[in-house]
This record gives sequence, structure tokens and C-alpha cells, in this order.
Amino acid sequence: MRLVVPASPAELLPLQLETIGIKHDQEKIDRPSGYPYYHWLQTLEGEGELSAAGRTWRMAERSGILLAPGTPHRYEARGGRWLTGFITFHGSAAAGLVQSLGFGIAEHFQWEPGQNQITDQLASLLAFAESGVDPSGWRYSADLYRFLTLLRTDARMDNRPSMSKRLERIQALLDWLEKEFANPEIGLSDMASRLGIGERQLNERFRELFGQTAYAYLIQLRLRKAKEWLPSRPDWSVRRIGEAVGFRDASHFVATFRRMEGMTPETYRRLYGAGVVSDRKPD
Repeated sequence: MRLVVPASPAELLPLQLETIGIKHDQEKIDRPSGYPYYHWLQTLEGEGELSAAGRTWRMAERSGILLAPGTPHRYEARGGRWLTGFITFHGSAAAGLVQSLGFGIAEHFQWEPGQNQITDQLASLLAFAESGVDPSGWRYSADLYRFLTLLRTDARMDNRPSMSKRLERIQALLDWLEKEFANPEIGLSDMASRLGIGERQLNERFRELFGQTAYAYLIQLRLRKAKEWLPSRPDWSVRRIGEAVGFRDASHFVATFRRMEGMTPETYRRLYGAGVVSDRKPD
């Protein structure tokens, strides 16, 4: 077994590594009261079985489970030797981050052959912990954040495709919108036709990925471009920038910008020290 218990800094970090390691022959574990910290367990070789929260999962290669503190569970090998990797952690931001990523008290993850980022990150974390060169723990905290976000983007949960796979399905549309956002004629039907799907299905995909409809995504894209251009093109009026990013008229642009950003385009421009070009015609 490889096991590292890093030094615990006096200051509780946002994410704090408690232990990390590899068990080359995983024994049976039964924890009726759970583990006191967040516990990640993944299969590196062989196969096991884990039960928690009223469910039982097959722990095949390229799969893992994240358990919340105090979640009763048990696990054991199935059919021979079971090689596992594990991480336990806590921290001042741990619960909030795990919840914001959409993970429950017992979340099962799987990933495809050839997608080794999650396993590679665990191996990197373990090697760095074994080096003992981070007594402050801040590097561990940053690496743990990357590990958790990899679970969110590169693994699938409850047999749903991973976020990266779902992004691949609409990437052609996203690329097209980056080029055509300034066209005020773009509508939902145009976007759906780019992917050969219906408008309802298109909105479902965008809500799953971005929490908003496809057209709301387009509006956000236009506002993002406007925020880039307001300070970098001080010789352009607010009206001209609004039209250049796809709004039909200045009043709609200003109203949308104020509603979404909490300030007017002129105020945003002033934040960067740029002067305001008047939209009024000279007398």
C-alpha cells in the first residue's frame, strides 16, 4: 500500500487533503457510521462492489465513487485482486463546492477508455504528496479543485454522457455562433437547424450544459463581445457597439445590458477609464 498523510496546516484551507494513496489488494471495508471526511474511491485494476445510500454499484475499471462525510457504506473485491486509489479531504469550502458541482451524498462516476485525466490527476496528486514539498497545503488545495472539476467535466454520472461529450454534440453550433453572433436575424430555428435537431431538444441540451436556453446563450455571447469592445474601441459609440454585436437598436441593447450586468454600457466603459462617445448627432 502507498499512503500519504500530509501535514495539516493550522489554517483550514478551502480544500484540505487528509489522505491519499493506493491499495494494491483492497480488503473488505464496512463503515456503518461512514468516514468523517469526503472520501473518493476508484478502481485502478480488477473489480469491486460498493454499497451506500441504499444502492449498490459495480466498481469496474475507470469508475469511482465520491462519498459525503458520515455516509454509511461498505465495499469489497469481486472476483480476485482489486487495486484501488483513494483520496480523503475536507475544508472550509468543501461542502459548498461539492454541492455546487451537483454531487450527492454518494455519487458514482464512469469514464471512457482513453480518457485518463482523472486517473492521471490522482497519480500526480499522490506523487506530489509523497515529495513532501508543500507543507502549507495550498498546492494540494488547488490540485484537489482540479480533480473535482475533472469529475464534473470528464466523467458521466448515472449513465448520462459526460459534460465534455455533451459539449462535443453542440460544438459546431458554438463555433458558428462565435462567427455569426452579430447577425440580428439569428433565431432558435436557425440554431437548431445547424445541428439537425428540434428546437425543444436544442434548448434541453443548452439547459443541461449552461442552465439557460440556446437563445439566452446567444444574448450572453453578444453581451460578452460588447464588454470586450466597450473599453477597447473608445471611438465607437454605445449605439454602434450594440448594433455591431447583434442588437437591433440601442435602447434594447442598453436595457438588456443593464438588466444582465447591473449597470449601463456607459458605466461599464468608465470602469476601464475609457471616455464615452455620445450617440447624439452634432447640431
